Amino acid sequence: MSDTKQDNAYIIQLDGLRFIAILSVMVGHWLQWQINQPIVRGFPFGNGVTLFFVLSGYLITDILLKNKIKYIEFSLPKIALLKSFYMRRVLRIFPLYFATILFLFLISYKNTRELFPWLITFTSNIYQSIHNTFIGDFNHFWSLAVEEQFYLFWPWLIILIPTKHTEKIIIGLIALSILTKIYLFVYHPDKWMANSYFTLSCMHALGIGALISYWNIYRPNLIIYFTKFNWVYVSVIAYFSIHYFEYYHKINWVHEIVDNLLFAIMSAIVINYASKNKFEGVMKYILENKFVVYSGKISYGLYVFHLFVPNFFWGYLSSKIGLDVTNKYTACVLFYIITFVLAHVSWVVMENPINNLKRYFPYLKAQNKV
Repeated sequence: MSDTKQDNAYIIQLDGLRFIAILSVMVGHWLQWQINQPIVRGFPFGNGVTLFFVLSGYLITDILLKNKIKYIEFSLPKIALLKSFYMRRVLRIFPLYFATILFLFLISYKNTRELFPWLITFTSNIYQSIHNTFIGDFNHFWSLAVEEQFYLFWPWLIILIPTKHTEKIIIGLIALSILTKIYLFVYHPDKWMANSYFTLSCMHALGIGALISYWNIYRPNLIIYFTKFNWVYVSVIAYFSIHYFEYYHKINWVHEIVDNLLFAIMSAIVINYASKNKFEGVMKYILENKFVVYSGKISYGLYVFHLFVPNFFWGYLSSKIGLDVTNKYTACVLFYIITFVLAHVSWVVMENPINNLKRYFPYLKAQNKV
């Protein structure tokens, strides 16, 4: 949900990765649970959220670190950078989210009113961590809550703390996140949602993305070593080998701690490679396909709407148009089409026009200063 522009260079393959992430989440929510084939049933579709987190950690940290350098160079107050950052985030995230919540509140949709205080404060992940319960069609909003909570403290750390300490802080938070997951697994095994949904439990993924960003700027010799396709290939093979070992042998601690960590590391290697638009061949065609790229661009809308679509289709649209779908794959395709249309309309009518207001909150107003 972060910008894929860095130093005015559009990184098209990152939008392609957004599409892969959102498609993975959609398949996990709409289809995976209906398939009995073990390989498909055990595929980590839900880790599309982890891919989003790593990508968000990478892009947000990249924006903050690069602009911090410019603000120091031009002797501009860092608070001005914070103001620009938060205003741009508000313009990108708040309008669609709050419009959706308000609309559902007004029509008394399911449990909207019960959850309203948690939803409007971006704390539904805290609610779920405490109560260890699913919250219906709002369940996916836990990740948006994590993102917003991340935005609350991360810019202050990156911008206000001396850069020489940044790497240590990032690594420390990754370690703290892993220790938190271990603690929750050992001492509160019944609170599995806290292990997945609590903000600190997700900081390993956000932090690994941030670390890749830091290395790209301050350790270029190190990152060049990892920017080779062999690392992409090895990381993917290594992850899926361990993931399916975990799946077949049902080793709980691997699933709760190691599996997601390894997926985040694999995601960081893939994101680093894609951030330089280095994928070639079939992957280049997929990641740079116009439909894929546009779907990645509107991925925020796709994510916000997708879990409401099945209920909308079965509870309203199907009877209105007289379409009774019995094939689960056909239903999944229809769900995507409906979600895509909603996200497209949202992007054209609301998100993009509001997003264009970012020009009033540029990161640097002294570009011409010498």
